[in-house]
Amino acid sequence: PPALHLIKGERIETMEAWKIGGSWFWTVVLGASTLVALVLLFQYRQAISKFVGEVRGELVKCSWPWDPSETGLRRYRELIDSTAVVALTTLVLAAYTSGFDFLITRLVGWLVKF
Repeated sequence: PPALHLIKGERIETMEAWKIGGSWFWTVVLGASTLVALVLLFQYRQAISKFVGEVRGELVKCSWPWDPSETGLRRYRELIDSTAVVALTTLVLAAYTSGFDFLITRLVGWLVKF
């Protein structure tokens, strides 16, 4: 039975609420992992800050696939067109691969029977 304490006449479970997955093992693993992550973040905070600053600087240089001067769906015309090209290319490639696979399967089946 879990450890219970009496507070103002009510039974209250104390440490059982901290269990993860019903096991102290996973609670300790999660706690230790969190502690290690925090120590590493603290130890490498300057390098992380420098990296984030460099990423932010590079993202400013990017060309984003929408036009901020337009409104409505016209604003996203380049994004919609690019997405349509990718979807169509994926479908064509899937059809080509499936057709080639079908033909090779038939050819190998014919050769095995021969």
